Amino acid sequence: MGVEEENGTLEKTVPPAEQQIFDELDIKIKKYLRGEGANLEVLKDKKLKGQLAVREELYGKSAKVAAKTEKWLMPSVGGYLEAEGIEKTWRIKQEVIAKEVDILSSRKQFDIILPDLGPYTLDFTSSGRYMAVGGRKGHLAIVDMKNMNLTKELQVRETVRDVVFLHNELFFAAAQKKYTYIYNRDGTELHCLKDHGSVLRLQFLKNHFLLASINKFGQLHYQDVTMGEMVGNYRTGLGRTDVMQVNPFNAVVALGHSGGTVSMWKPTSSAPLLKILCHRGPVSALAFHPNGQLMATAGKEKKIKLWDLRKLDRELQDIQGHAKTLDFSQKGLLARGTGSHVQVLGDFSGAQDYSRYMNHSIVKGYQIGKVLFRPYEDVLGIGHSMGWSSILIPGSGEPNFDTWVANPFETSKQRREKEVRSLLDKLPPETIMLDPTNIGSVRPAKKKNLTKQEKEAEMEAAIEAAKETEFKYKTKGKNKPSKRVKKKQEVISKAKRPFLDQHMKEEEQIARKKQRPSEEAVLPVSLQRFARKKEST
Repeated sequence: MGVEEENGTLEKTVPPAEQQIFDELDIKIKKYLRGEGANLEVLKDKKLKGQLAVREELYGKSAKVAAKTEKWLMPSVGGYLEAEGIEKTWRIKQEVIAKEVDILSSRKQFDIILPDLGPYTLDFTSSGRYMAVGGRKGHLAIVDMKNMNLTKELQVRETVRDVVFLHNELFFAAAQKKYTYIYNRDGTELHCLKDHGSVLRLQFLKNHFLLASINKFGQLHYQDVTMGEMVGNYRTGLGRTDVMQVNPFNAVVALGHSGGTVSMWKPTSSAPLLKILCHRGPVSALAFHPNGQLMATAGKEKKIKLWDLRKLDRELQDIQGHAKTLDFSQKGLLARGTGSHVQVLGDFSGAQDYSRYMNHSIVKGYQIGKVLFRPYEDVLGIGHSMGWSSILIPGSGEPNFDTWVANPFETSKQRREKEVRSLLDKLPPETIMLDPTNIGSVRPAKKKNLTKQEKEAEMEAAIEAAKETEFKYKTKGKNKPSKRVKKKQEVISKAKRPFLDQHMKEEEQIARKKQRPSEEAVLPVSLQRFARKKEST
């Protein structure tokens, strides 16, 4: 289908709907392109020109694929609160938001008051559909957040300090007064983990199927929940702590200590991988960004610091304020809770500069114990001394979910298949390291210390190879025997130079080691009385 122009050519016409799709794709392609293409016509080297042309073509293809993926596989677009004029987003109340959103979203805003069983802690599954809550007075419950139904609740009649889901909603672990217990969804006790001791905090490493815990004696335990084997049991040597978090990027466990340090551990090492002095006082809270490159810490000296884990020489940002609990959302919002107040910070400039986004205050006198964003939803869960609450935080959750990673609507058959697949893809504990990109790379071969004879033999071989170099035949007096000899001498001296430089460096190192500070060195007057006196002959 086309329209014939005056010069006889046929111009292809595109329907308006398809033209709009093409225009949207062009805009998305520009977003993924790495700037404007280089001008390759000015290059004289044909080989380099060809290599760069192939690379530019690959960049264009990858941008098109990324644009099509975003267009068709990510139909939902996340949004944030936008203020008009002099209005501020942090002044917008939850009551105003509840009136503007749809009915299903307004149902996600609620308060559960159980004053006799708190304070409460909570945890979500990776899909965000189920929530586990644990009250300090022994109340355990699992809630289906999609249908708002209570799946199961039980009373263990002893202290519960923490609760965490395992690989799916069928199993969860509870850190109780004396031991850690594993329950199934029906509330049946499956295991009693006595080796962990009196645990304060629990974390689950889903890709490695490891349950990590820190007890009141400062002992860190790793247990494989598939085989029941204790993978690691280490004393941190830094005292008691209840600040514990897992980096989602590399599965390294971070602990915050009373001395202001943050230590990072893996199950195959008895010593910490890293120690950072983050605060002058005790560390009260810790959180990792979903990309694993940004860490937020809070200290008792009323400071919140942001750290780039790729460069730890100084903090990225220093925010005034106290936080008893911290958490990052999937889109990078940072929530902090202290007392009866919750504040959400956002990085809207993209320069890792966090500023106020939303505020929320619960009933005065309620003490917040934990804040946790619900995955794939614009919801923040709050566990406090009188129960738990849920508030709406626009723009906090990922709007598009991948059913191969986390499916909030999965059936029992899909759950079984996913469990088998995740067990087959289970990673060994040795793969936990600060930089997991090193896995699969080849270590550089260590340089051998060659003897003097071997070095001389290598230099002689290089000289012989240089002597056999053939030169092009040139005219107009440039091929005289004297010039050919001079060129050959230059090639030989160039082949010798690396060996001679290395020899000079070794001699300098030996001479530096032989140097001794002269005994006749004059000391300052304040130190002369400590100098060793010479024995009189």
